[in-house]
Amino acid sequence: MNAEPAPRAPGARRRAWRALLIAALAAGTLLAADGILTIVWQEPVTAYMQHRRQTDLQRDLARLDARYAQTGAPATAVAPAASADSAAGELRRRTRRSALSLLHARDAGQALGRLEIPAIGLKTVMVESTTGGALRRGPGHYRGTVLPGLDGTVGIAGHRTTYGAPFRHVDELRAGSRIMLRMPYGSFTYRVTGSRITTPDDASSLRSRAGTQRLVLTACHPLYSAAKRIVVSARLVSEAPRA
Repeated sequence: MNAEPAPRAPGARRRAWRALLIAALAAGTLLAADGILTIVWQEPVTAYMQHRRQTDLQRDLARLDARYAQTGAPATAVAPAASADSAAGELRRRTRRSALSLLHARDAGQALGRLEIPAIGLKTVMVESTTGGALRRGPGHYRGTVLPGLDGTVGIAGHRTTYGAPFRHVDELRAGSRIMLRMPYGSFTYRVTGSRITTPDDASSLRSRAGTQRLVLTACHPLYSAAKRIVVSARLVSEAPRA
């Protein structure tokens, strides 16, 4: 007759339970830390992922800048006798052509330009499209809206709590706050005119208005919720085409 196996030592069971308890406490601590960081700052894991993607976008944008530096020059030089108005008009026309070409040249998630908002300490690369994948890389340009240098509305969306939370503090922008878009073909400065809260399906703020050059930033509102949208509107106050 075979002998029955010896019962497991109580000490071994205690060590196993202690290990499980420590693992559970560690997991709970990490989850709590993640939640606290998300509330007071941003979600740390996706923030790290977005930081790495922004590094790739910086390289993508550098290549785009170099391409426009080579191809952006006018086909013929402006004659010395030409008036300053003629030279300025040529620069504006070239800016418009460059904006139109870039509008149709970038795929979703590719770099478009740099977005800077001094009032909230934001400097980031923005990308084409507002798909989920694109917005994980940076603020995204709404397809169907224009680019700086063209008449109409430039629309940009961004996250507020995840993937770097670039638009976390857009609710702090006030009338007069500066927003800069640095494109491969020129730099454009806007001043905030106001903000409003609306519903996710309200796209009226993105419609272009004849004879105006506007910028609209949108993000989920309030924090940690997608129930509504905050819309920040701004108007163009200056531009510096790439010479």
